[in-house]
Parts: sequence; structure tokens; C-alpha cells
Amino acid sequence: MLTVEDIYENQALQSKSVSGIQWLPDGSKFTYFQKAEDTGNLNIWSFDVKSRQREIFISSDEVPVLQERDQKKRFSLDNYIWAPNRRDILFPAGNDLHLFNTETRELSQLTSDAAEERDPTFSPDGQSIAFVKNDNLHLLDIESRTVKQLTTQGGNGILIGRFDWVYEEEFGIRTGFSWSPDSKYIAFWQFDETAIQPFPVTDFIPVHNAAQTMRYPKAGDANSKVKIGVVEIENGQIQWMDIGDDEDIYIPRMTWTHRSDILCITRLNRDQNQLELLLADVKNGKTSVLYEEREYKGWIEITDDLQFLDDNKHFVWTSRKDGWKHIYLGEISSAKLVPVTSGEWDIDGIVAVSEEKKRIYYTSGENNVLGRQLFGINFNGKGKLQVTRRPGTHSVNLSPDFEYFIDTFSDANTPPTVTLRRINGARQAFIEPNEMPALKEYNVPQPEFIEVPGTDGATLNAFLIKPNDFDATKKYPVLIYNYSGPGSQIVRNEWGGERFLWHAMLAQKGYLVFGVDNRGTGGRGKAFLMATYKNLGDLESQDQIAAAKWLAEQNYVDANRIGIWGWSYGGYMAALTFLKADGLFKTGIAVAPVTDWKNYDTIYTERFMLTPQKNPNGYRKSSVLEYVDQLQGKLLLVHGAADDNVHLSNTMQLAYALQNARKPFDMMLYPRKLHGIRGTDTRIHLFNKLTEYVLENL
Repeated sequence: MLTVEDIYENQALQSKSVSGIQWLPDGSKFTYFQKAEDTGNLNIWSFDVKSRQREIFISSDEVPVLQERDQKKRFSLDNYIWAPNRRDILFPAGNDLHLFNTETRELSQLTSDAAEERDPTFSPDGQSIAFVKNDNLHLLDIESRTVKQLTTQGGNGILIGRFDWVYEEEFGIRTGFSWSPDSKYIAFWQFDETAIQPFPVTDFIPVHNAAQTMRYPKAGDANSKVKIGVVEIENGQIQWMDIGDDEDIYIPRMTWTHRSDILCITRLNRDQNQLELLLADVKNGKTSVLYEEREYKGWIEITDDLQFLDDNKHFVWTSRKDGWKHIYLGEISSAKLVPVTSGEWDIDGIVAVSEEKKRIYYTSGENNVLGRQLFGINFNGKGKLQVTRRPGTHSVNLSPDFEYFIDTFSDANTPPTVTLRRINGARQAFIEPNEMPALKEYNVPQPEFIEVPGTDGATLNAFLIKPNDFDATKKYPVLIYNYSGPGSQIVRNEWGGERFLWHAMLAQKGYLVFGVDNRGTGGRGKAFLMATYKNLGDLESQDQIAAAKWLAEQNYVDANRIGIWGWSYGGYMAALTFLKADGLFKTGIAVAPVTDWKNYDTIYTERFMLTPQKNPNGYRKSSVLEYVDQLQGKLLLVHGAADDNVHLSNTMQLAYALQNARKPFDMMLYPRKLHGIRGTDTRIHLFNKLTEYVLENL
């Protein structure tokens, strides 16, 4: 039988991983991180794709500053960076930069001060390294080892070459500067966040509580003012790009065309339903609109799919403009878009573009939305080939010569395996088989995939985990897991990790565990995705309630013992659905929930809800606080006290409202813990608490 301690402490149940994969330019080899099983030392390995020989390339004994990937919020940062000469490797460590010569095996320290050299990036010609220090751009000349400061405006609320909190979190972007292809310019973002009201995050553990403040713009508040500058390396002069007179906008992306004097800037209005690609002349800052897209009943998704081709005539783009997310080939001269893919299915994203072969590789759930497969297709939309075949979820990393790819595969019953494959899909070698024989010892129940009815006749995808000794003549309690947020998908044929094992543990204890993807979730087209626009929580909760009612009608379900739980958006939905369901649920558990969308950040919230000023009724209806009088059953609220994403104030406001309504509830807080409530001891405490709550109240 599984236990919480097994799930979080037993190494035999922990997935092995291959991280930090980096290809050599010719595609002949790749390097990656792996720890030695006997000593636990971290090594960089190399793998020759033709000979299939692997060897330790650099060990932590040889290079003591070698460190594994650094997790910064949602970003995994490579702590080794190949130089363009493919001889030297840069190691950021201890707030300094170190350069290792793979031929002489010599390690030299490039910087030595207390300030962090953030996001170091080689120039394309390999002669310099740019980085951000003290909120300003700096440049290190590798040969002379001299450093010069390129900007001086940064500091005191002005950020240069890096992003404010909300951009990083909601636009998924980390490095705020970019080299031109000829190494003569660096384009950078500048943020003025002084208008954003500081928000306190309190550490309650010291006798004298400490409070850190963060710049966190809440829905309807002022955002940072953003500018795009380009600095010329030779003379240090900065040219500002013309991004328009409206300062209340977003610049979520910028990318160089294959001309070093032309920069493409993505401009997005605050409502996030009008996007423009601007072509900027870096010498004078003048811009012109290359392409414009509008969405009248929803929002425009920001991706990294835009690519300019070497011919300087075309670009590759993805859009939902025909109702499904597809690939288009655009003409720079006319902005005309020609569809490359089409059909009633969504692509997941572009993996790589081969201009030489005039071929685009992408992942999609075209044949089965529960999984993801790799496809290749010609620029003209012909010659489509499904490369991966095994049902499940494939995440791929193509070689620069497009001859091989690294395939990370899993399904609902198989932990991730990493293999090397040819571009035709033929397996060449296992990189990490990750067999996990311990799973068989625990006899882990397997999920089933089913379809259930939502409201309005909608068909929804769902999973169901049953006890191994399931008997259809008996009645079982059910715990529903949900996330439910826009574009998400929990019903996936992929390995679910620790969360799945906890669900399997509950199944071993005699519970059914169920999950459903309501309207608003991803993979099923724009109409399905954007059905919740301006009314978060409404249609989602209706679908969750409809699915729960369907469960209650099944002969093997105890209709008096149905519960719901979730985390983050799922915590919001668990609390909201629990309160609105008129006693349908016996138990609810909400971990780190948003309880009122006025508490959450501008970019995420307004993308789906507009501002509170423009959509007051939508905000009122979506607030959990509006429904506290309807509480029936047992409710547990859980939150990390140092959560800088969904602030503790969300749970405190709900607790306050429930107390004023004289409604009983339970609560568990985790001091000094962020949104993920991480740490082995903490996770064991948390999931033992959740287990105990389910066993006692469901």
C-alpha cells in the first residue's frame, strides 16, 4: 500500500530525469546533466548520436562550480552555457561567471563581486558576454576580461534587461535583452514600475515579523511603463523604438529578423485582444505594422512560435483566427498569411523550422486530444507525417541538422522515458529508461479515460481511478480533482507524478478519484476555450457540478459521499463549486485558492475578465466571497503564508467572510512557504493532512 511518506521520500518512486540537454551545432552530439548513482556527484555527459557512445564530459570533481539547472519560478536555467566556438563553456555560479576551456581543461573566473551577473548571454560572434547587474546591462569582453556598463538608467524602480514580476509570471519570459545577429546591437526592455503599489509578504516566524514588499499590479491597477531600447555596442548610444503613444500596453515579445537592423516587436493592448507585429529600424527607431490580429470574443495567446526565415521574405506564425490553433506562413512584404496546417484540431506548438528542407515540425493532439505527437509538414501544407506513434504524450528536442530528436515519452501508466530517435521515428538508443520497477510492487491502480456530460449537452473528457478490487455492485465515495483554468488540461494520457500517486493511494483506500476538463480548458478549439470569457468560474462550475451529478447517478457511486479538491485555479474552483452546488459535495479542499479576482494580477486576470472597471458584474459573480452563505459540508482551506503568486489575503478574506456568516470551516497555513508549498517535510505534512481530512470527512 502506498503511503504519503513513500510518495515523497522513497527514491524508487521518484522519476529519473535528463536535464540541461544542449546539442552541438552540427547535430553530432548532445550534452546533458546526470548525477552519479554511487556518489551523487553531478556530471555533464556527452552522447554521440552515430556511435551511440556516452561518456562523462565534465565532472563536478574537475569543475567544482558545476551546478545543476537552477529553478527560478517557472524557469529552469541552464547552469552551463556553450560558447559559439563550441570549445568554451560558461558556468554561472555563486553570483559570478566562470569560463571552462574544454581543450586545455582550464577554469578561469571572469567576474568577482557580490552582485549577481543575471542571464549571461554570449554574443553570436563569441567575443562578448552580456548580462544584467544591478538592473543595468553590462558587457564583458572575453579576451581582455574587461567589463563596461551599457546602461545607467536602471535602479530605484527602473528595470533594464529584466522583467517585472507579472511579465515573468504571466508572459513566461525571463531574459529581457537580445543580441542582434551581427553582434553589433543589443535590444532590451526597460520597465518603470514605480507606479505599482508595493504589496507586503510577511514572514511570521521571527519574534519581530519581517515584511518584504513586491511590485504586484492587481486587476485594474497601473502596470509598469515599458520601453524598448537598442544599444549600439561600438559607441554605447541608445536608440528608443517607437511603440506608440499609448503607454498602457504590453510588449510581451521581441525578436530579431534575419537583418541586424530590423527588430520585430510584439505590441499587445491592455485588453489583450489586439496584437500587432511592429518592424523597427534600430538606427532611427521608426516602426511600421507588419501584421495585426484582433479577437472580438476572447483574447490572443502569446507564444514563442514566431520565426523569421533566412530568405528575409517570410515568417512562420501560429493563430486561432479560424477557430483552431494552426500554423501559417506569412509574407513580410504583404503580411499575407497562408495556412500550413488546417482542420478541427489544435497544434500544441512549433518545435522547429527547417528552411533548407522547407519543413515545419510541431506537436499536436490531432488524432487524440489526450496525448501529444510529433508531426512534420512542408511549408506548402503537403507531405504531413506523424513521426511519433506510441499513444501518450511526447515532448521532443530536435537536433540542429533535423536528423535526430530526443523523445521524452510518458503515458498515464508509464513514467517518462527518454530516447534518441531518427527523424523518421526509429528508436536509436535509450538515454533514460526510467523503468521504476517499484511501481509494480505497489500495484498502483490505472486510470480510465471516459466521456461525461456537461451542461448544455457538452461532452467532456474525464478520468476515473478505481480501486484494484473494484466491485460494481458496491458503492464508493468519490474525490473529484480539478484545475479547470483557461487553456489547462488535466485529463491527459501522461504520467501524473506525485499527484497521481496520491490519488492512487486514495484508490487503494477504497475511493474513486475523478477529474474532468470543463469548458474553458485547452486542446479543443477556440469556442470551447473561450466559452468562459468575462465570466470565470461560472460555466466551469456548472460543468463540474453536472459531472458530479452524473457520478451520483452511477450505481457504484455513493451519492452522499462526493468531494472536490484543487490547487491554485483548482483551489478557486473547488471552493466556488463546493459553495454553489447546493449540498451536492460532502467535502471540499481548496489549496492556495484565488477567492476574488480583484486580488490577482493584471495580465492573467484581465486577459479573461477585462478590468474590474469594465466588467464589474463578471467580477462580482466570479468571487467565492459572494456564496459563503451557501456553505454546506466540510471545507478545508490551505495556503502558504509567503505565497507571492496567489497571496494569503485570498484565503484570509474568505475566512473572514465565512466567520461573519457564522459558517464553520477548517484551515491550515504553512509559514515561509510559497505557492507550491514545497519541501519534503512540508509536503509530507500537507498530504498527510489532506489524506486525514478525506478519510475523516468523506
